[in-house]
Amino acid sequence: MLSPKKIVHLARNRQKVSTKAVADKGHFVMYTSDGERFMVPLAYLNNALLKALLEISEDEYGLPGDGPITLPCKADFLEYLLSLMERRPSSQIEKAVLASITAGRCSTPSFIHCGSFIHCGKPELYSC
Repeated sequence: MLSPKKIVHLARNRQKVSTKAVADKGHFVMYTSDGERFMVPLAYLNNALLKALLEISEDEYGLPGDGPITLPCKADFLEYLLSLMERRPSSQIEKAVLASITAGRCSTPSFIHCGSFIHCGKPELYSC
């Protein structure tokens, strides 16, 4: 559980990040399906959780030529995932989250995050 102090810190960092035009050194920028912008450390590219999301993004949106990387998840899920990666979870927790992410792959485009589950289908079909 995040403390109120940590939540305020994350919100302030998020405001700072969203106003920058270019990513800081050692970071890259990604967007979520709801249009939120995230600056992520390059070191996270080695994480299996982020790799899985990037693969799903490639399957759904293709490789971005000139545009930004867009992940097929909402901002709250990506915030959770990044905070989890920051804490370096045990391999069991990482495997469980990875199974949840990859279970979201299906033939229907777009999956969304509601609560702690990932659903396949059109976002308007689910009320979060």
